Amino acid sequence: MRPHHWASNLLLVTLLGSCQIGGIQPLSIAGEAPVVIAIWPMAIGGDPPDSELWFAGLSSSLTRRGYRVLPPGITAELLRGSDIAFSGASMEDVGRAVRADAVLRVEVGRFDAEGSYGLQHAEWDFEWRLLSTRGYGEQWSYSHHGAYHQADKLSYDPGRRLDEQHQLPDIVPIGGDRRPSYRNAVDLVVDLSNLAMMHLPMHE
Repeated sequence: MRPHHWASNLLLVTLLGSCQIGGIQPLSIAGEAPVVIAIWPMAIGGDPPDSELWFAGLSSSLTRRGYRVLPPGITAELLRGSDIAFSGASMEDVGRAVRADAVLRVEVGRFDAEGSYGLQHAEWDFEWRLLSTRGYGEQWSYSHHGAYHQADKLSYDPGRRLDEQHQLPDIVPIGGDRRPSYRNAVDLVVDLSNLAMMHLPMHE
């Protein structure tokens, strides 16, 4: 494995794995904490903005934090059925239309992903912003910038003796290889959503 690939995978393991071992300190919420959060159905900067990719894993991550959640599809449907302008409405108007205390917006500064058979490379720049519909303004935000490189795979031919191999097979540690491996971009965004919401305080 090339050194820079090893370092990239180690960094991502540290960032994504820390939510599983309790190493993340949630960021505080300004104002009164919301009970119901509506996910805004358009990702700012996303291409296309209404792609399900940007919201992968977000609803379930919020639910695990103890909040009642309106998924982006439900939020869009409620807004279409209301008499407010979808794009120009105030947060207070949105809150009345969807009956939510806050709106969670996803902002995509950059997202590039490559790989047809397993994700090979990705770079991203995301921000999640919680906007109050009760007059508290922006209550919470979290941003994440990073990159992922699939671990190099060493060649190994089981039909040849070890001393005939050009490269020795990988040594897998007990318990398996804990480096992240993603089937596609959706798997990666699910992990990023989980990581981001671990920075949101639990609702009590």
